[in-house]
Amino acid sequence: MDDYLKELFGEKNEEPKNETQTSEEPFSAPETTTAPVIPEAPKPSVPAEPEAPKAPEFPEAPKAPEFPTAPIAPEKPEAPEAPTAPTAVIYPEEPKPPVAPAEPKAPAQPSFAPPTEPVNNGFNTHENNYYSPQTGGNTYIPPQTEQPRFIPPVYNPNPQAFNNNRNPVQPPAPGRNGINPPVNTTQPQSPKKKSKGLIVIMVVAIICAAVALFGLWASGSGSADSKNNSSSSSSSADDSAAKEDAQVTVGDSADAAKTDSSGELTVAGVVDKVKDSCVGITVYTEQDAYSYFYNYGNGNNSSGGKTASGEGSGVIMSESGGKTYIMTCAHVIADGSSFTVSLDNDKEYEATLVGYDSQTDIGVLSIEATGLTVAEFGDSKKVVRGEDCIAIGCPGGLTFKNSVTRGIVSGLDVPVSSSIGYSNECIQVDAAINPGNSGGALFNMQGQVIGINSSKIASTDYEGMGFAVPSNTAVETANSLIKNGYVADRARIGISYTTLSNYDSAQSILSALAQKGFENAEGTMVIQEIEDESDLKGKVQQYDMIVAINGKTLTSVDVLTSVLSKSKPGDTIKLTIARIDGNKINTFDVKCKLIESKRNN
Repeated sequence: MDDYLKELFGEKNEEPKNETQTSEEPFSAPETTTAPVIPEAPKPSVPAEPEAPKAPEFPEAPKAPEFPTAPIAPEKPEAPEAPTAPTAVIYPEEPKPPVAPAEPKAPAQPSFAPPTEPVNNGFNTHENNYYSPQTGGNTYIPPQTEQPRFIPPVYNPNPQAFNNNRNPVQPPAPGRNGINPPVNTTQPQSPKKKSKGLIVIMVVAIICAAVALFGLWASGSGSADSKNNSSSSSSSADDSAAKEDAQVTVGDSADAAKTDSSGELTVAGVVDKVKDSCVGITVYTEQDAYSYFYNYGNGNNSSGGKTASGEGSGVIMSESGGKTYIMTCAHVIADGSSFTVSLDNDKEYEATLVGYDSQTDIGVLSIEATGLTVAEFGDSKKVVRGEDCIAIGCPGGLTFKNSVTRGIVSGLDVPVSSSIGYSNECIQVDAAINPGNSGGALFNMQGQVIGINSSKIASTDYEGMGFAVPSNTAVETANSLIKNGYVADRARIGISYTTLSNYDSAQSILSALAQKGFENAEGTMVIQEIEDESDLKGKVQQYDMIVAINGKTLTSVDVLTSVLSKSKPGDTIKLTIARIDGNKINTFDVKCKLIESKRNN
């Protein structure tokens, strides 16, 4: 044993300088097989092989754990990279490395780590607990300043460096500082080069597989392109067929029912019956270059022409003597000089004014035509509240000619003042009545005219309040206009007037009249002109005021017009007259014989 150590380490064998080393026996290599591969057995104390019986001979081995051990670093990726040829283990430089004399027998001082803690990470255990010879001995020298790095495993081509019979085999060449690679106490494993070769094979296999897949994809893409090219026409045909299938067709619909189950006309039935009797009216006025602007100039300029000034509605009421008569509202045609009538089929006729009555707001036109559809008129006295009704006209003008709205009769005998102050009893409806509807017909569900649409309350505070002149009143007035050119047997006084409310001194005059017993005489009429045929000629004068009729104070103008509407020409009425004389107001009564009205008011 001593001869073997001397031959291996040299002649010098000094005592170890470390106080923890208690044995004086020289260090000898364990009698185990060696290998450069990392041991797989994780047992920390003794080798697993049964042929290492002399491991307990080293008393210093159990004290090795007293020194701090290096952490196991299995994650180092460079561990599998083992050199393919024998090499020496390289340790970091020490501050004062031992000088190895160039002795022929001891060119280097190898050191072996005790095989007490074989690990499985391919590195020497206890990085800080390594043995290093110094001056030919086995003294333990801990690192002074620099921690040793992890030692990569070293491939040993001759794993049987030491056999069980302690017969030394020529070790590999010593490395730096005379330190040989550490020995392994486990069975040798296959070199790491094989695992690297396996990785290379796997990489090559993956590349081949990728190339194969790419070839398959390329061939599939080519075939898909050819298939797409071959199927493009069929796809287009399919798309065209799909678009054809997506087209919506309009099916046959049943005609709107003209009558209900009881045989009564529906709305569609009424409209179908009366639409040809409903017309639109265009009103023209004569204008010249001067009078067009607020009647400026003397009107002698002859450069003027006919200008459309309004549009309204009408209904064919009768035919006689080669003429057809159109009923409408007085306020539609009162200011016109010429007119045209447009039928439902858009055929137009020049129209002539027959007459109009502002008191009832009814007017009549005539056209040179025959064979047109004449409307049927019903008895307005038989109309009841809640009865269905239909209004047909041209709201907004001829653009919306013969528009249809539906409603019910909301009220009867509703007093509505005319443009000249007369109160007329009208039919109230909730069917939409708009500008342009004036003169159009209001039909019941039998298709009979029960009224002529005349007016509505145009206010944001009201909605659905339209009014129509009752058919009985309209027919009576129209027949008189056609026969006489005016409404026969209508009584009038024969004056023109303005209301007191138009004067600045109205309140003071009303206060003075109230002191004389005529309270709330807001309907007082100030006389402007007196006709020669009037019975008041010579009895009153201009600016005299009528404050009462037949002893009833004129709280409104309707008080007087109501009496006149119920009177006949030749009847006598009593008027109370107020006259201003200086700073006083005098009142007196006069009698007036009514005359027949042959005018359009």
